[in-house]
Amino acid sequence: MKGLIFLLLLSFIWIGSIICSAWRPPAVPQEMPAFAGSEACKSCHRDIFNDTRHTAHYLSSALPDDAHIKGSFAAGKNEFVYNQWMVLVLEKKKDLFLQTAYMNGIPTEQRAFGLVIGSGRKGQTYLYWDKNNLYQLPVSYYAPANDWCNSPGYPLNYIRFYRPIPATCLECHASYAAAQVKKDGSTSFNKKSILYGIDCERCHGPAAAHVAFHTQHPDEKAANSIISTKQLSRQQRLDACALCHSGLRKQLQPAFSFTVGQRLDDFSVPNYDVDTAGGLDVHGNQYGLLTASKCFKMSAQLDCSSCHNVHINERHDMATFSQRCLNCHATHDTCTVKASAGVMLKDNCIDCHMPQLPSKKITLKLASATAVTPDLVRTHRVGIYP
Repeated sequence: MKGLIFLLLLSFIWIGSIICSAWRPPAVPQEMPAFAGSEACKSCHRDIFNDTRHTAHYLSSALPDDAHIKGSFAAGKNEFVYNQWMVLVLEKKKDLFLQTAYMNGIPTEQRAFGLVIGSGRKGQTYLYWDKNNLYQLPVSYYAPANDWCNSPGYPLNYIRFYRPIPATCLECHASYAAAQVKKDGSTSFNKKSILYGIDCERCHGPAAAHVAFHTQHPDEKAANSIISTKQLSRQQRLDACALCHSGLRKQLQPAFSFTVGQRLDDFSVPNYDVDTAGGLDVHGNQYGLLTASKCFKMSAQLDCSSCHNVHINERHDMATFSQRCLNCHATHDTCTVKASAGVMLKDNCIDCHMPQLPSKKITLKLASATAVTPDLVRTHRVGIYP
């Protein structure tokens, strides 16, 4: 009898442990961080605010309109021909921008531009909404040729609209987006939560508390409740850039979890061997290429901000970038290149030591050409090139 009671008692304990281990409290939705919005930065940081409005970071995502979409919708310039049967036409109807697939002259699928991705400095791609899911449109824009092209990842000979967009895509093109990965692997976005562009709070953190404090204490000059890059270590500063400039990474935490100042490898890790970084493709992994450079390896201080002022649009200003090279190479006198008449080599170190190289991963077919065009990207592996 005692043995039977003991067995029953064990059975109750075992069943109870199963019930307890199976039950989990309902997941609490992650609250949106307390953003102030970059307009709140303007009153105290007017010059920086105004300068950043012209940077590629700030313009890295936007709602679709005439000001942000770079390609032409004019007749004769708004078609992308896949083959003799399939044509995609880019159309503007009132306030809507559309991509319409035609097969043998019959429209088969039409989607409206929902988001513009990319500043247009090198190019743009476009996303469309299907309820709360985002997908890439099949035709993108290539700035060097001022022409439409196939969207990366899509076929060149068949029109598709099927490429889903994960939250990690917006993590590098927006300041914030609330997203949820569903059981089927799709990503659902809260449209109202999206903060477009890489803005002040993407690097300095949500600033509502900072703005509130300094509004109440206008005479306080020491920055409160904000991330100052001056206080970060070299690796912390590198991690802030590597989040989006170190190629595709394996996610360990959901998108938008990482905050500048934290250790990036706790949130995502590289999907390449860091010891072979020198062989990386020029597209997308500026961090890996920089860290493979002799300049980086021989310096204890060199990081992205040594050459880039992210608050200012300095594109094509080779003299400014070259002057930053001379900060470390002031006595540089070993260049054996014979300059053409009137050319000052010290005004352009970049095109020789960080040339634009064709990407092996990204090739584009332009609407106005039959041949495939390699995407030229400036390498960030500083070195001596032929």
